[in-house]
Amino acid sequence: AGALFSMGTDFHLRPSVLVTYAENLRPQAEASALVFIKEVFGIGMNVRSYGELAGMAQFNFGGFGLGYSYQFNPGSEPLDRRISNTTHEIGLRYRFGGRTGLL
Repeated sequence: AGALFSMGTDFHLRPSVLVTYAENLRPQAEASALVFIKEVFGIGMNVRSYGELAGMAQFNFGGFGLGYSYQFNPGSEPLDRRISNTTHEIGLRYRFGGRTGLL
């Protein structure tokens, strides 16, 4: 679930919550929030129920969007000397139908 709140003419807040369940996995919940400037650039944070944190950024131009996320767990140890337990994610978005906006 998510929503979009106006914080004046140039700023918007987009909080969201996601709950995931699968038969062979424990349920997981996460909450995130992005603050957008002029609906073009957004920066925010994500928190998951197992302790992972993520920093997020998003750029919007026309019907296209480009996002980046860096996720890590501040309480866990690296798997070995060369492998860490962090992830980098890149997302691409295109909105069909000529509508633009943050939701």
